[in-house]
This record gives sequence, C-alpha cells and structure tokens, in this order.
Amino acid sequence: MKIRILILAVLILLPGLSLAASVITAQEENQLPLNTRRLSDRVLIAWVGDHMQTIDVVALSTARGIVVIETNLVRSADVRIRHAIEAAFGRKDFKYLINTHYHHDHTCGNQVYADATIVGHRTFPEGMKGKLTGEGLVKLVDMFKTMLQDWGERLKRAASDSRENHFFREGVVLLKTAIGELQEGFMPTFPSVLFEKSLILDMGDMTLELYAVGGMHTASDIMIFVPEEGLVAVGDMTPDQMLLYLRKEAAWDMDLILENWGRVVESRREIKHVNMAHSDMDLSVETFKEQYRYLKTLWNGLREMRRQGTTLEDAKKKFTIEKDFPYFKDRILEVRGTNIHENNIEAIWERLASQASPGSRK
Repeated sequence: MKIRILILAVLILLPGLSLAASVITAQEENQLPLNTRRLSDRVLIAWVGDHMQTIDVVALSTARGIVVIETNLVRSADVRIRHAIEAAFGRKDFKYLINTHYHHDHTCGNQVYADATIVGHRTFPEGMKGKLTGEGLVKLVDMFKTMLQDWGERLKRAASDSRENHFFREGVVLLKTAIGELQEGFMPTFPSVLFEKSLILDMGDMTLELYAVGGMHTASDIMIFVPEEGLVAVGDMTPDQMLLYLRKEAAWDMDLILENWGRVVESRREIKHVNMAHSDMDLSVETFKEQYRYLKTLWNGLREMRRQGTTLEDAKKKFTIEKDFPYFKDRILEVRGTNIHENNIEAIWERLASQASPGSRK
C-alpha cells in the first residue's frame, strides 16, 4: 500500500541548486529527526522526520531580516527548526512568517514566530479560527486521538524494518506530540498582515511576490515567488505524481488563479526550484508550468466552446490527456473511481455556466 499517495488523495478530495540533506539530530523516543538542506547561501529548507509526512519550512536570509514560509503541526518541531535557522544564518532577526494557507499542519507552530510579522490571505483568519479554536480544536484533537489508536495498532502489525513500520513509528510520535501540545499551552497565532490578490515584500536584496491562488485546496491558498533565487513556494498544490484536481464545490476563481500564476510562469524570469510544503512530495519546475498550461487551455477552450453552444459531452471528447496533455499521461489520473480529467472539465463547465448571464445558454 502506498501510504503517502493515499494521504495525498484524501487531502485533495477533502477540502535548481540543492545540497545533500544533513541530519541534525538522531531520532529520540519523543521527537523526529531534524533535517536541513541548502538551496543557496540565502535559502534553507528544514523539516522533521525521515518517513512521516511533515512540512518543509523555507527560510530566507535577506538584508532586512529572516523570512520564514510555513510552520508545522507541532510547535516543538518549529522551535528546533528556528534554532537550526539561526545557526545556519548566524542571526536571529526574524522579520516575516508567511503561511500559504490556514490548515493546522501549516500553522500550529505560528506562535514560535510571534515576534515576527505574520502574513496570510484575507480569508486566512476565518478558516484558522474555525479549525483551531473552540469546537473546531476539540474535533481536531479527537481526530488525532482516533488516528493515534489506529496507527498504534497498525504499527504493531507492521513487519520489522518495513516502510509501514517506519511510517507509523514516526506517525505515532508525531500524533502523541501534537495531542499533548494542542491540549496544553497552544495559542492560535493569526496573521497581522492580510492581502486580497497580491502583495510585494521588499527585503532589500530580495523581493517576495505573494499571489492569491485560492480555491483549489483552500480559499486562503497563496504562492510565493522569490525571483532573485528562482524559488516558488506553493503550499499544498498538486505534486508531480498526479493530475491536479478541481473540487466542484470549492469557490475557486480561475481567472484570478491564472492571472497570478501567469505572473510567475509567463514573466520570463528563471524558476529554479518549486517547493511543496509537504516534505515527502515534489513538484518539478516543468510540472508546475505544465499544470498552468493545462488549466489555462481548459479554461479558455471550454469558455469558447460554451459560447459556441457546444455540449459538455463534445467538450470531453475534444480535450483529452492523450492528444492535448500528453505530459500527464503517466500520472495518477483516477482517484477513488473518479476520472480526474473528466471531473476537471465538468467542474469548469459548471463554473462557466454559473457565471453566464441570464440570457446565456445554461
């Protein structure tokens, strides 16, 4: 069983220069190993765990302070990561923390950077409040307790030194820590700087371009482009191994998504590295660009077909993976019995219909 692909499917359906990774600490009974790697002298990526999916924290050393992108589910991991960042850069002046979206596994460690200015999308606070305060927090802890019991049993059944054994062993450590930290001393720490469509942070020798691309994962999704480093941080966008999935019920604004994504892809500025937030997932520069082309082709093509009075079935026949998007032909194209490409066509078709004027063909 490919555990990581299964987790990816659940996440989607439910709401350049690189130095070798270096293990900073050995795994102890109550914590996961801490790892770092350099993309350049000014860019560090840090994460915990060797087998369990956690978060790649990106740290940028700029003329006007350190910028951190993302935090983790457990704040103790972020304390260790913060110390690693300080040691790597030889400084402690944290200027900004940027969250790509509000989900708990990207934000529970925010309070570790309470001394920095936290930045997020306008819709971020509402989402975070719903999940990390009151009844939402109670439900989250209860969910982790259920998962802990299940993963503990699966760990007992896993063969020694198997992939499952390593995964669930780290997972149990992570869940135990998360439950303890959420029940004691946890304080949801919200962004103090919010933006709607885009925001530019001038860091002197480095520019951070923040763009809203919300709706494909959460309403608060953003991507960050650092042109001086050729770096794009994308949060929880779809990784290399599968075709991106549009949820029909999500409130995505494809015109805005394509406008902002295009500012990165079509700017003729070099992209050297695309960083997905989850530590076990990759998104190549080529796939990042092809995903943009895929959505742009479908959105513009289907909009024109609707104007011409074409049917949905004819639209499905016109745009095929084999003919129009062969780059994705060897990726995961079906999840839980759902053909992802056909779903995307239907989702766009329905959204275009909802945008049509009363006199237009529905």
